[in-house]
Amino acid sequence: MKLSLRSLSLVLLAVAAGSCMRGNQTKERPPLTFTPPAIPTPVTSEEEAYRHLALHYWDKFPFGDSLCIRQEGFADRAFSTYAELLKKNETDMAAESITGMLSMAGTSADDPVLRKEVLLKFFSLTEYFYYHPNSPYRDDRVFSAALEYMVHSPLLDTMDKQRHLYLLELSLKNRVGNRAENFSFVRAVKNFPYTDDPSSPETLYELKSGFLMILFINLGCSACQKTAREIRESALLSRMVRDKTLTILTIYPDRDLEGWQKYLPELPPEWIHGYDPGGDIRNGSLYDLKAIPSIYLLDRSARVLVKDALSVPQIEEVLSQEAYFL
Repeated sequence: MKLSLRSLSLVLLAVAAGSCMRGNQTKERPPLTFTPPAIPTPVTSEEEAYRHLALHYWDKFPFGDSLCIRQEGFADRAFSTYAELLKKNETDMAAESITGMLSMAGTSADDPVLRKEVLLKFFSLTEYFYYHPNSPYRDDRVFSAALEYMVHSPLLDTMDKQRHLYLLELSLKNRVGNRAENFSFVRAVKNFPYTDDPSSPETLYELKSGFLMILFINLGCSACQKTAREIRESALLSRMVRDKTLTILTIYPDRDLEGWQKYLPELPPEWIHGYDPGGDIRNGSLYDLKAIPSIYLLDRSARVLVKDALSVPQIEEVLSQEAYFL
């Protein structure tokens, strides 16, 4: 929902008031306060205002003061408002802003130990907002920018960087605009796994379709059932499946094949259902399944259009834009 410049200013004033009133009172010193930057007079459009805030939100934040991470809720409240404002910007601007914030967090304090503590605190907030599977702000491109900064930070040693390097490698796979990682799967056939002649392995790249939706599922997953129901109830997606312009592939990445076989009747028969025979998906080397269900949308060349979709409506929106012939 769009905010007027007046409403945006009131939001920033509320952050400033909250930072002052709800700080953790200490005997030694008064609590820190933080006032986000005002919107300059020459800025007349909301787009310019959000861009200005993305670039300058943290200019006066006391990164060099230990209370900025020790005063209860101080950093968290400031970051929460920041994430909401950043959502109004393009992804490239958001990524640039996140990198700038981490740079300030990791360079402002005189004490190198404190610099590292502040940097880790603000990276943890970035991870929570932009990587947590249930976050509405989740964006792997923004989080990748944060990871890039962390793996090059002189404050972290080689051991510190191991997890960041792993997550960065994972986040760079299956990026929007790139070709999805190929994998093998075995398609469900009647009586499998009790038959001596199960379906032969296929690969993702062998599937030919105008669009391909991959739905990673698990057994006993109520969220998976809800997502499958939303897909079936979508007029657009159902029509595309009927017209054979969209193929839906469910992938079960775990080991309970008997349980999977019993679960199959609950899934739409017009979809393709498969499991991961070699465990390549399960071991996390190809797809970052931090939560299930997870939905990917590919074009006819297996180019990623949507990575780990936030919702079924997001898939519908992208398909409406891409499938211009509908």
